[in-house]
Amino acid sequence: MSDSKLISYITSDFQTRSDMKVGEVEWEKIMNKNFDKFKKAGAVRQTVTQIWNKEGTLRLGHLWEYKDEKAFVECQKIFREAELEFKNKTGIVWKVFSNRGIVLYDVNYQ
Repeated sequence: MSDSKLISYITSDFQTRSDMKVGEVEWEKIMNKNFDKFKKAGAVRQTVTQIWNKEGTLRLGHLWEYKDEKAFVECQKIFREAELEFKNKTGIVWKVFSNRGIVLYDVNYQ
């Protein structure tokens, strides 16, 4: 069982392929800059994916895992700052859809 107790899955839809690529690169830079803040706040893991099975959609998926609900709340404060920095730096318009869940069970196939 992993240390994650709460998971957040966020999808981000972009208007152009260029926006998606620039968005991916710039978001990664911002996340790397804030690595220690997220770690201290209780983030356990982040995985970013490019969604490929939705034809005509330019979408990235962001899976976040947290130690607990308190960690999630603390990380949200950092996210708000990161989102503002992203918007100011890129001017990219994107639609964000968030889903959150409590881990009921976890299976590791490795």
